[in-house]
Amino acid sequence: MGKGDLSKKVTYGDQYTKVDGKKTLKPNIEYSTKEGYHYKTDSEGRITNVEATLQLGKADRNNYAQRTVGREDRLPNDDGGHLIASIFKGSGEIDNLVPMNAALNRKEYKVLETSWKKALQAGKEVTVKVKPIYEANSSRPTEFKVSYTIDGKKYSDRLTNYLGGKLDGN
Repeated sequence: MGKGDLSKKVTYGDQYTKVDGKKTLKPNIEYSTKEGYHYKTDSEGRITNVEATLQLGKADRNNYAQRTVGREDRLPNDDGGHLIASIFKGSGEIDNLVPMNAALNRKEYKVLETSWKKALQAGKEVTVKVKPIYEANSSRPTEFKVSYTIDGKKYSDRLTNYLGGKLDGN
């Protein structure tokens, strides 16, 4: 945790609270899944960081969570995008979902996920760090900073959360 970081570590399963009867993430917490995927939330209860050494596998999806994550900040052409894909045992709940432009989710982000999957299938180690970036109090990220390593070789990408996706020159 960095200087001034107020986040509190909670046991997986204790990352949720209810606001107006709706399940939300607690603010200023850190939680880790049984796979060792590590998440942080900010003062608004938004996921601000996830770090993972990926594993191939399958996780259940929650279609309701995918359809509703982001609530009033979600746009009509958004998917509930998994920060860590279900093919890597990423949770199908709101603790791993953000509103993500459908084209970005199904194209550019999927290209990254496919490259990670191929590397894992080839026996390589893949670590990823995804930082959703938000404006003001919106629960919809404006961009994603993605850095990852495949067998120690470092890569990074910035993806904007709108149709078209990638920032030019980055």
